[in-house]
Amino acid sequence: MGLAVLLSGVALYSALYAVVPLLPLIERLFGAPPGAAGPGVGLPLLLLVLLSPLVPRLPLPAGAVMGGGLLLVGLGGLFGALSPSLFLWTLSRLLQGVGAAMVPALAIALVPRLFPQKALEMAGVYMAGNVLGGGLGRVLSGLLAEGLGARKALLFLSLPALLLGLLLLRAPGRLPVLGPPRYDLRAWPLYLVGGVLLFLNLFLANLLPYRLLEMGFGPGEVGLLYLAYLFGIPGSALSGFLSRRLGPVATFRLAFLGVILGMGFLLLPPPGLALGFVLMMAALFTAQSLASGAAGRRGPGVSGAYVAAFYLGGTLAGLLYPLFLHSFPLAVGLSVALALLALALAPVK
Repeated sequence: MGLAVLLSGVALYSALYAVVPLLPLIERLFGAPPGAAGPGVGLPLLLLVLLSPLVPRLPLPAGAVMGGGLLLVGLGGLFGALSPSLFLWTLSRLLQGVGAAMVPALAIALVPRLFPQKALEMAGVYMAGNVLGGGLGRVLSGLLAEGLGARKALLFLSLPALLLGLLLLRAPGRLPVLGPPRYDLRAWPLYLVGGVLLFLNLFLANLLPYRLLEMGFGPGEVGLLYLAYLFGIPGSALSGFLSRRLGPVATFRLAFLGVILGMGFLLLPPPGLALGFVLMMAALFTAQSLASGAAGRRGPGVSGAYVAAFYLGGTLAGLLYPLFLHSFPLAVGLSVALALLALALAPVK
């Protein structure tokens, strides 16, 4: 079942983030103004914030909790694809948020127990799976929407979570017992950095479709930009290797220097913008692998609080990005300031 834990991120994030390139199309589908679909991005992440610290306290096997969560993510995606209004689509996204909260906190805590001799490397592999899911979800949704429409794209990308959820529910007792969670407020720098990581990711990723559509690019071309997420796979997978040779703090800071450089390139027209997004994503996921690995080694309590802080950053990104639809350089400036804060803290020992 270790493979199922590693794949949980692929299924979860492909369904959860498939909507990002489609936000303008979803708004047009329901006759809503630009930015009106923002709550469908931010509110599911708010549920992740509120519920993730509580998930390790559930008196159920980890496999049952994770399987049930993935099942809800898949069902929420199906309901969203069939929704007749923006309000019902947003409600379906809330169902996905509840399900998503049941997965990553436990997965992060399980990885070092499933692979005790290769905890650093497998934390990177797990994060690489998350990157693969998020990247494929974004890329395929754009391409499928151009050929089949937004509804069928969302329907198709909900199926992997549904199927993996059913698989985990069939064998919930085959994963290690995590024990009672322990929470630690002294890990606040780790929580703060977790919030910064997802804020930077989603804040700029949510703004880029609007910027590119204004430049005259089509939905399929916008979706292809999110192939940049796939460059997070080698960034994540190499994080353990680099950490063992350079040290986790030095590797983390080197990654954030790459993040800052990549954000600077976002101000250029394509292909400079695309190259900057590639560099930013690769470096962000290197840093994210190190931070999530540090949280997982501290047990399910800290990992649950870390996931909550991580998605709090994403919630704020989903709620704030509509304010920057016409101020992209200002959005990049804010992002650089937050990246410098994370670089200074580097809480990954």
